[in-house]
Amino acid sequence: MPAVQLEMTKPTVHVLCSPDAPSAAFKELLYGLEEEGIPWENDTKAGGALPLAWEAAQASRLGVGVGMDGQSIVLHFNKLDREQPLYRIPARSLGLARVLGANAARLVKKLPLKPLDGR
Repeated sequence: MPAVQLEMTKPTVHVLCSPDAPSAAFKELLYGLEEEGIPWENDTKAGGALPLAWEAAQASRLGVGVGMDGQSIVLHFNKLDREQPLYRIPARSLGLARVLGANAARLVKKLPLKPLDGR
């Protein structure tokens, strides 16, 4: 009997972006994740940042998802209420996007989150 190959998906933070999400903010978000050493995967899908973040968090084996559209970036955790994400920031705030990426990774690692207000 031949061995059955099971496809195991790597635990990652999922990032879903609408087509109008700013690429500069997306890159900064990924830099933040990479600085903390957490793997990610992304896809493009129509929709707003909040529903995309919720969908990403539900799909992630780590329970952490980020959604981006042209207006905002949302960090969500699968244990939170759909309408109550952990963070929502403006999509054009590059510095905040990087911190949000780091915080997504820190949520996975159960480390204290970095402040988004500069303190």
